[in-house]
Amino acid sequence: MALRQSQPGRVRHAIFVVTGVLVLFGAMFTILPARADAVRDLRLSVNGEDRRFVVVTPEGVSGPAPVVIALHGAAQTPESFRAYFGLDAAAAAHGFVAVYPEGEGRVWNDGRPAAMRLKMMLRPGDDVAFLVALVQRLAQDGIADPARIYLTGISNGGFMVQRMACEHADLFAAYSSIMATAPANYREECKPDRPVPIQFIHGTADSVIAYSGFWTPVGATLSAPESARLFARINGCGASNQRELPDLDQTDGTTAVLRRWDGCRDGSAVELISIERGGHQSPARVDTKPDLATPFLGLRSRDIDSGEEVWRFMSAFGGGVTSGSRLGAGAVPLPPPSPLRGNRTGAVVRPAAAADQRGISAQ
Repeated sequence: MALRQSQPGRVRHAIFVVTGVLVLFGAMFTILPARADAVRDLRLSVNGEDRRFVVVTPEGVSGPAPVVIALHGAAQTPESFRAYFGLDAAAAAHGFVAVYPEGEGRVWNDGRPAAMRLKMMLRPGDDVAFLVALVQRLAQDGIADPARIYLTGISNGGFMVQRMACEHADLFAAYSSIMATAPANYREECKPDRPVPIQFIHGTADSVIAYSGFWTPVGATLSAPESARLFARINGCGASNQRELPDLDQTDGTTAVLRRWDGCRDGSAVELISIERGGHQSPARVDTKPDLATPFLGLRSRDIDSGEEVWRFMSAFGGGVTSGSRLGAGAVPLPPPSPLRGNRTGAVVRPAAAADQRGISAQ
């Protein structure tokens, strides 16, 4: 599959990126659950930089507990990402802690060339060192069970997830990359120390990070299927299985297809959930009002929920891994899709706070 784009194609890509960033600052209304989650705004010094992260502990959850670290997209804050992504609902339903670190300058140094990750606008810090130190801090403070720390992210954060999977495979039990495909150079340069359980979720009509991959003078990305196949090859997986997921919301204009590779070394697995006609948006079954980004970034699927699917995939791993050790063996069967639990009964509606008005990443 050719990755090269025409000059008009590259111009359209740049327009979509810039437009999406501007849309982040539009007003959004977010439905938030009436839950007694404990929310802590914490700091961590890493190589002379003061780094920030937000820890959300659902009511009734005590540490050491499973932890999902979630990386925002470019220009987002932990608050805006929380409001948009919907991971808190899955955390409350399944009893894990959600942690939202903030990239330096609200962008992640995901390993791509600077121009592909908006470095001209936003300065990234030493994010690899930050995430390594964050895992250590969460374990030392008794927040995280070291055997069950997971990493997910969207867009720029999704690219950072893949970088960590390649460079620090032992740090997390499993990975999930949303709205981000693998940089083309990973075919030669991604050499993880162990098989990496990893999930991809991507819209086929994504106009910002193209599902089919894209080429620019400064770098290229693989298609979403090629990205999944790359990690399936790295993991030594067998043949894939594919099935359509239930079309739970027939008004959202999207459907979802799950493709999974099992039979991988050390019991790892690879998944790709393709959102047919989905745009540069993470799927969600949380109730939100229509936002200003939809005309610019495409359709948002309501057939699946990102938080639920991330947890369904990643929670199957981690029984034998600690930071710096290898994942224990064990076959992982193809599970059914997870229904949304804790359907936000008793939710209240309020305008998003000023810090929450940057809802969707564009890079």
